[in-house]
This record gives sequence, C-alpha cells and structure tokens, in this order.
Amino acid sequence: MHKVHILVGALLLAGVGACLSGMDGFGPPPAFDSGLTIDTGYTPWPEQMGQWFKGQFKVFVLHWTPSEEADHYIVKISTTPIDASNWDEAVPVDTVPGTQDTCWVSLNPTVYANTCIGCGICTIKCPNQAISLVDGRAVIDPSKCTSCGQCVLNCPVKAISDTRYGCYYYFAIRAYSESGAPSDAVASTFHAYRIVYFNDPDRCARCPGGGGYPSGCYAVKNSPPCPVDAIYWDEDWLIHIDSTKCIQCGICFAHCRNEGLQSISNFVEELNP
Repeated sequence: MHKVHILVGALLLAGVGACLSGMDGFGPPPAFDSGLTIDTGYTPWPEQMGQWFKGQFKVFVLHWTPSEEADHYIVKISTTPIDASNWDEAVPVDTVPGTQDTCWVSLNPTVYANTCIGCGICTIKCPNQAISLVDGRAVIDPSKCTSCGQCVLNCPVKAISDTRYGCYYYFAIRAYSESGAPSDAVASTFHAYRIVYFNDPDRCARCPGGGGYPSGCYAVKNSPPCPVDAIYWDEDWLIHIDSTKCIQCGICFAHCRNEGLQSISNFVEELNP
C-alpha cells in the first residue's frame, strides 16, 4: 500500500487542489460511497524502530474506501463539519491519487503572498524563528516550522492559512474524475481531530528523581525553555504538559527526542469520541 504525504504549500493551494475545488470539470462525476476515518493515538513511526519511535511523525492518517472511477481525491479540513454545501469553503490540504485508500496529512501554515502586508508580526511571534521577510512578504521555512499556529493566530490580515496543530479540525475527502468533475458525495468525519504533545509515562525516566539522569529533565533544563511554562512535574517526578497553555511549539519534544528517552510524542485526539 503506497502512501502519499504532500505538505500544504503554495503549490497545492495555487495548483490542482485549489483549482479543482472551485470547478465542476466536465463529464460524468465518479461514483464515491465511503466513510472517512482518522487514526487516533500515537502518530506513525517506523515499525522496525520499535515502540520508542511512537509519535515520531506529526501527521494525521486517513482511511476511506476507494472509488474505481476516481482519478484523484482532494482532502480538506475545516473547524466546522464539511459536506457538499460548504466544500468550497474548506481548506485543501492534500491531493491523493485515485488508486489509494489512505494517506498521511500534515497541516503546515501557508502564507498568502497577495494578502501579506509584510508587517513582521509573525516573525516576532514564531517561537522557532521559522519565518522571515523576503521582498516584503513573510516566508515560512518548513524545516523549522512545527505548525504551532502562532503566526496564524497573530496575523492581523489573515494572510496565513489556518492549518495548525493543537486546533480541532473536521476532515473530508472528495473523488474527482480525470477531467475534474467532483463526486456528488463527500466523505467526511463526524468528529474533529487535533494533534497535541503527550508525555508517555511508560517511557518517561522521571529524570529529576532518578532513572539515571539526576541532573534534570532534558525537556525542561535544555535551552530554549518552554515559552509558556506549560510543563510541570507531579509528586512522582513525572512530566505533564498543560494543554490549556501549550502552544504546540515542539521545543520540549525536540529536547526529549535529541537527548532524553523520547517520551514526549505527538498524539491524535478526537473531540467528543
């Protein structure tokens, strides 16, 4: 089974996904009768690496029943449920070949260059220094971006797509013919999903109280620290992440992955399961 992982970017929004989302194409639409499911729990990891790599890749995993008539599918997200009536208003995040029945979706903020006013607020608010101004417009470095969405939340002109982690989204997928005719049916989720950081108690060494690392938890002691003080210990020296404060910047995740026991992982949560 082949999997396609296409990051949200200017090419996707300006190319086939964006064009077809607003056009009916021509010819008969493909038949598409399917539900859409999302994997919850730890995000994917290389199975050959073992349990320590759970939560390695920050992606949602989608599954559906393929259409024999589909040339390709378009995947969209929205903070509200998606159906055929509001399909065009949802945000496209992936384009998938018609032979597939699953895909990995990563939500990366994208700058709309024609809307950006070059104010620079996003460059200041980004906790990972992933944004710079180039020719008076914001540019996001995908190698540094963790999809925390601070740029999205602080942009005064909504020039950045609302595609971020920590926010609940509904997912939907639609089949398209080779000519671009969309299926009448839209497969969508009944519930919304988000990715958050989670500390696995079975892997956490409780570094401040033992586990061979008496000098302290790497996720806490390494620089830079959590910018919003969202990490705390309990009486057993187990690390917890306060989801009401966490901004999904990924700093603790990187510290724990690079020097700790990789107990901090990416986790997919379902709203109202």
